[in-house]
Amino acid sequence: MNRSKLCAALRAHMLNFCLRQGSRHVGSEGEKSAADYIEAQFSRMGYAPRRDYYAVTGWELERFELFNLDQGEIVPAATPCFFSPSAEIEGELLWLRAGELGRLEQLGVQGRLCFIESWSEGGDIAGRNQIAEHLDALGAAGAIFISDSLTHGAMAPSSKIQRSPGLRHLGAAAVAQEGALYLAARKQEHYRLHIKSRLFNHQSCNIVASLPGKPGTGKGVFGAHYDTAPLTQGALDNASGTAILLEVAALMAELKTDLELDFAAFSGEEYCLDGIQLGSGDYCKRNQEADLRWFVNFDHAGGKIAMPQLYIGRADELPKLKPYKTPFAPVNLGGDTRPFDQAGIPTLWYGEEDPFRLFHTEYDRLDTIDYERMADFVEDAMHIVPQLLAGN
Repeated sequence: MNRSKLCAALRAHMLNFCLRQGSRHVGSEGEKSAADYIEAQFSRMGYAPRRDYYAVTGWELERFELFNLDQGEIVPAATPCFFSPSAEIEGELLWLRAGELGRLEQLGVQGRLCFIESWSEGGDIAGRNQIAEHLDALGAAGAIFISDSLTHGAMAPSSKIQRSPGLRHLGAAAVAQEGALYLAARKQEHYRLHIKSRLFNHQSCNIVASLPGKPGTGKGVFGAHYDTAPLTQGALDNASGTAILLEVAALMAELKTDLELDFAAFSGEEYCLDGIQLGSGDYCKRNQEADLRWFVNFDHAGGKIAMPQLYIGRADELPKLKPYKTPFAPVNLGGDTRPFDQAGIPTLWYGEEDPFRLFHTEYDRLDTIDYERMADFVEDAMHIVPQLLAGN
């Protein structure tokens, strides 16, 4: 394995995903272009890739503005939330503390722009979705959520801190630390929230390349999701994992193995409702009769300041593995590993822990990437794969 050529190939993939395609959320032109690129790369390697389609709600943003009318200035560190419908409202904020969320019917939310002084530790997207859906049902015109530093960076708001494709008319936005403190200091002033967007029926797809094995020996799966949160390049999450998947597939294209291997690029991971990612969930449904032996996931790699980890689920069902460059970590069943684990399949997730949590924000961009660290993940995977194959 030529290290310099590997880094150059990873960099070329990253430039394509982050600069040529940009945001690759479901329904976007970037998502479509990325799927075309991945299919072309698999074909160039000698695979015969296929596309598996599944229904999603697509989202397109045309305009966003959160404006302080009294001061004549834009509210800082603000973003629309994924799947927010179009909305336009002016007025004072209706400030809602956490203890008031259980009695919204009594608080006169109809037609109001609400600020939610509440946040959820961890990935409690369902909780924020429920708040938005309740406000929507009560006729509130807009809601502003806090994108907290427990789950995302404090400098820029996450565009998917709340995401519910079922909202009818509630405009949903998020503010990071600077924006939240700005609003807190100016509670009595007047604001304008304007979101112009479009929700539509859409077909996303997985792109799957297969390496044949001997009949009856089972199948191993390598995967990464190529979609992003809206309004971000998604360099770490997850152009990096998709680039690594492509280079692992290239290195294994001539491999002779008894076990059939699938290399699957998923979309719909960032969509995630009720804990199941659409792309990998669709793959598991289509392969529920297949003898899947294990799933290797590449998601969030190559950060300039980060601790690489290999999270292993159902380790007792795998052969005894020896670490190489990436230390083993206790099981983490987020992202695309979840549907595989729920199907009873052992999982290995290459990822990182980082102090700044840039993903899902505008800071998740190409200049955060260290290609040498990405190359470490490829090399590590190529040392783990023979151990997995030897156990089948």
